[in-house]
Amino acid sequence: MPVVRTIEDKCKACYSCVRNCPVKAIKVELGQATVVEDRCISCGNCVRVCSQNAKQIVSYVKDTEGYLLQEEVVALLAPSFPASFYYLEPEQFFATLEDLGFTKVLEVTHGIELTVPAYREFFSNNPEMAISSYCPAIVGMIERHFPTLIPYLVPVDSAVLASAKYVRQIYPKAKIVFIGPCIAKKEEMTEFGQGVLDAVLTFKELKEMLEARGLHHLLDRSIPPRPHGNSLPPLFPLSGGLARNLDPEGTLFREEEIAVVDGKEDSLEFLGNLRDGLVHARFIDILLCRGCIDGPEMDSPLDLFSRKYQIYKYAQRKIRDELEVTLPLDLHREFTDKHQLLQEPSESEIKEILRYTNKFKPEDELNCGSCGYNTCREKAVAVYQGLAEIDMCLPYLIEQSHGEIEVYKERLRFKETYHENEQFLIGISTANQELRRLAVKASRNDANILIQGESGVGKEVFAQFVHKLSNRRDKPFLGINCTALPENLLESELFGYDEGAFTGAKKGGKPGKFELAKGGSILLDEVGDMPLSMQAKLLRVLQEREFERVGGTHTIRLEARIMAASNRDLRRLVHEGKFRADLFYRLNVINISIPSLREHKEDIPHLVTHFSQKMAQARKILPKIFSEEAVECFMQYDWPGNVRELENIIERLLYTVDENVISIYHLPAFLIKHTENRPSTELKPLKEAVQDLERRMIIQALKSCGGNRAAAAQNLGMPRATLYLKLKEYGLLEKN
Repeated sequence: MPVVRTIEDKCKACYSCVRNCPVKAIKVELGQATVVEDRCISCGNCVRVCSQNAKQIVSYVKDTEGYLLQEEVVALLAPSFPASFYYLEPEQFFATLEDLGFTKVLEVTHGIELTVPAYREFFSNNPEMAISSYCPAIVGMIERHFPTLIPYLVPVDSAVLASAKYVRQIYPKAKIVFIGPCIAKKEEMTEFGQGVLDAVLTFKELKEMLEARGLHHLLDRSIPPRPHGNSLPPLFPLSGGLARNLDPEGTLFREEEIAVVDGKEDSLEFLGNLRDGLVHARFIDILLCRGCIDGPEMDSPLDLFSRKYQIYKYAQRKIRDELEVTLPLDLHREFTDKHQLLQEPSESEIKEILRYTNKFKPEDELNCGSCGYNTCREKAVAVYQGLAEIDMCLPYLIEQSHGEIEVYKERLRFKETYHENEQFLIGISTANQELRRLAVKASRNDANILIQGESGVGKEVFAQFVHKLSNRRDKPFLGINCTALPENLLESELFGYDEGAFTGAKKGGKPGKFELAKGGSILLDEVGDMPLSMQAKLLRVLQEREFERVGGTHTIRLEARIMAASNRDLRRLVHEGKFRADLFYRLNVINISIPSLREHKEDIPHLVTHFSQKMAQARKILPKIFSEEAVECFMQYDWPGNVRELENIIERLLYTVDENVISIYHLPAFLIKHTENRPSTELKPLKEAVQDLERRMIIQALKSCGGNRAAAAQNLGMPRATLYLKLKEYGLLEKN
């Protein structure tokens, strides 16, 4: 599960996340800036800068709330907490966490006390160079983007993991929840903390939990102060905090051997220089943020100096942690090369992309940053690598006279059209998701499409979906079955004919499909059955993009997009000499293979619901409920006729079954035989079974309509008043 994801339709293509992502782990597609999980280091910068709140981090709030109902839950508290909860005395804050349900509150300073000796032991071997592995965002950046530096990462657990292992030894049955300002710690828990950490909360999430429980501003309580002292580990969240704890006396390193680096720009530049051999240090104390007090979920209105002051103030009063380690802790850690190499474009390919946006010479490269990239060339590389869209360039869009408003309008129209026509491809399977993605890709160009698949899989449905998504959506979509007409009629059907072209020709002639589909799309269904002589004529039309009516002399320009479909293996037909190779390659620009229904049976329940509701609305009849046993029977059948066969069976059952619930005994015999060897289900009174199914159907309808009762009633084919009575009968009024 990705730590950070984009919420669909919230992203407004401001490219702020692209601009602020240190490793450019953002892919822009259809105006949506999505996180590329393989490149993301979970630093949270995109979350911090997104004004639309379109970036969402994985949450363990519900998990934590569930843990708090158990007997033991230990809170591991990041040492930067005084900078976020500055309005509470530490004792008040610890007591508030206990009020929330935590049985014990321990600070991550325990982990610092544990790992510092491990670091010192590592340095006793006098390594050439060592990079701190405390910051998970830096570790992720090195593993994913600077893999040659992996050998220099200190193979010691972070303070958080060390603390968690320590707590696990003392409280073996407790749930352990880390609380801090860092989003990347969620990634660290997934990668390295399995079985050690149970959840990670950010300070922001914790404050929301406290607000929900009314525990956020308990300032009037009287809590006995803890003993005062002076401790170095609480200074760890500040820049150079690890180096300060590791070598307080300056005996391990000379000052010039230590490099203290923080902030995303400085960290990225330094690691690049380190990789290229331009800089060197014996020990590198590096944090992606400006210290942990500047973490993305710090949630503090204080400026950086004031946050530092809070940390110093707490360090001066905190006593040193007393450790109770009974058995040696294994703090060893290993790192993995996760680098995903992206292909680099050549100079000529970069120039070609730049030329597309009217950048022909260096002076044309404005480097305005509107697209989120620092330079036009950097953006061109991202376009080549599939991370950016070529039309992200605002000056280019304005120059094309569309204007930014028109571009956004078209994107909005596209999104609306997409959601309106998603019913063309029903289901949640990976196969259907891939078909939707391919349909979007195909809709954005006018290349010829060849759709192949068994009869009944929905080849024409896919072609209509592509047409609806394209900018031809307002023009005709025409389909012609190449097997349904003899050769002489097929030619006139495609190209039309002039008056007197043959005996029986209409007066004034007749336009053909290619002419009628002007500006739209035409589907040549079962093109594999087209006669060879007709294939030659079709090839000429596709090559020249023009044709003449039968018996005519006037040339007509082909202005329709050509799609072809076949249930036969055209490559095999080419090999057998039954289909022209040149026509095959002309049609096969974009090849789409529609899988059979038996390859994505998980979509069958969704198809059953869709067809049932669709037919009931069209025929003005009440929809029927399909029992779980009936649907399970559908799932076991292989459907040689594919989706078309399923649709026909559902239509037949709607007309022939009198009951409201279609059960397994209503199904045709050839379907029932697939369930003969299945164990029988528990019998219950028919009335009770019908009520149970009816209740579930109503809940499903309400969910699909977003709680809109009027729309749900319409989908169910019942009056709104009847729906209200049913809601009351089944105790659903309060829930909805």
